[in-house]
Amino acid sequence: MGIQNIIRKLPTVLLAARYSKHYRRNEVDKFTIFYSSHHGAGMLCGPYAVFRKMMETKEFDRYDHVWQIDDPAECRQLRKEYGDWTNVRFVTKNSSGYFNALTSAKYIIVNNTLPFYFTKKPEQIYVNTWHGIPLKTLGYDVPDGKFTSRNMTRNFLLTDYLISPCRFMTKIYLESYKLGGIYTGKLIENGYPRNDLLFSTKRDDIIEKLISRRIAIEENKKIILYAPTWKGASFDRADKDIARYDEFCDYLYHHIDTEQYQILIKPHPMVYKLLSDEEKRSGRYIPQSIDTDELLSVTDVLVSDYSSLFFDFLLTGRPIIFYIPDLESYREYRGVYFGLHELPGPYSGDMGDIAGWINRAGSLTDEYGSAYSKMKTWACEFDDGNVTRKVIDAVFHNDESECRIVKDTSTKKKLLVAGGSFAAGPHTEKILKWLDGIDYASTDVTLLIEDEGKCTDEILRVNDNVRVLCRNGLMPRGTVRALLAGMINPDRASTSRLLRMYRSKVFERNYRRILGECRFDIVANFAGDCFEQALTAYHAGQSEVISEKNFAGWVAAFENAHGEWKCEKVVL
Repeated sequence: MGIQNIIRKLPTVLLAARYSKHYRRNEVDKFTIFYSSHHGAGMLCGPYAVFRKMMETKEFDRYDHVWQIDDPAECRQLRKEYGDWTNVRFVTKNSSGYFNALTSAKYIIVNNTLPFYFTKKPEQIYVNTWHGIPLKTLGYDVPDGKFTSRNMTRNFLLTDYLISPCRFMTKIYLESYKLGGIYTGKLIENGYPRNDLLFSTKRDDIIEKLISRRIAIEENKKIILYAPTWKGASFDRADKDIARYDEFCDYLYHHIDTEQYQILIKPHPMVYKLLSDEEKRSGRYIPQSIDTDELLSVTDVLVSDYSSLFFDFLLTGRPIIFYIPDLESYREYRGVYFGLHELPGPYSGDMGDIAGWINRAGSLTDEYGSAYSKMKTWACEFDDGNVTRKVIDAVFHNDESECRIVKDTSTKKKLLVAGGSFAAGPHTEKILKWLDGIDYASTDVTLLIEDEGKCTDEILRVNDNVRVLCRNGLMPRGTVRALLAGMINPDRASTSRLLRMYRSKVFERNYRRILGECRFDIVANFAGDCFEQALTAYHAGQSEVISEKNFAGWVAAFENAHGEWKCEKVVL
């Protein structure tokens, strides 16, 4: 790493270094639980359902419950609401309290991802509840998914427990995120904990919560919830569609019975973040800190588009209307898993149609009863109101008697390929050609490349059977050590026993950061002799490591063991 590169990456290096300091100093506390929902948006979703259930049980009084809450106003509100709970705390991302909790909590429960520097300690238990059943495509099914799903796939691989609501979502995990054949945790196919909130939330409680967040709501009117998902080039750069939201809702107010109905707008969390302070204070938009399933429990008519929350709403039996003004362009960019004829309600891009359907909402569940029932049967198969308890029993009591654990039955040979920077050039072209020749019927292939921050043509051209993971080049460690390790010539460093020991420890931890507990039968190093040299020692007795120097001999050995090798024998 040159000096210019070090300066460019210094902010993230320093961030990783701060995390590393806490990682080294903190021991894991078996009575601490860390929660994060939608990257610190609030007490929400699956983690919130687990937390709420625990608060009902005296057993968990002895635990410290630490929540990541990044919005200062919401943090103040929650500290007020939980002022009498001495074992409930709130921290902000990248604060000392946050790093302390993330590196000392025995249990980590999230519904999305943790940052690039997060490395699960061997004694920690990582639970990912996820947050929906997709209508729009995810993971590697997205056109640039080989690159954009990199941190999500990494987080999934680190988990000890991954929660699936149904067989369809299990297939998404295993195929669309390519966890099949490599995932070492327990995939629990039992329903979503968050859906329990639809059964247990009291209307007065959620109305009071909305009022406390200054939402303009009339308690005696029925609620129409307009909840579109995000749109845009990427999740981190969602479009701010507020003007269109307002136009749509203003039109509805002029064409529906406002004596009977009121409209609440719930933007996607990534869109809500883009609102101005004035817009957030207007009382017109539901803040991201309000739990969706609690809100759905008091919703009378749901109007959405591609948002996964409509699957949860099926449990209520109430009408769903789909307002989809950009269907063709969205199909072209992103793609959807279902045909519109399968939706459990009417759809249109015309605002007049939507208003008309709202005015006769009572008849819609009968008209679309067959599609509604069919989708509810497979999407909500396991939602019995007791999902959260079953998850808690599995994670905290090691009791999986009521859980459906999906087993990995893959018998393929596991191959890890270190592809280096994967920059345009002859070297990368040879790797691409080599990957195209692999027999994927018998070989599971993971390509590990450097993360340069953008999706390149070379990444898009990787064989679709290959699982692509990224190294962002930032091994979490102390600031001075990080800078020194980056400037030391790796070949020269390898002659120093002390440096070899240091690098070995860093590399072992970095392996766990990227690949968790994954193990491979073969590791092919095409990234240069200095590619995390300690990988060989870390895999001792578990895998064979090959490099440019013995590539031809390895191919011959592979042929002898597995039959014909269907790629050109090229020394990379």
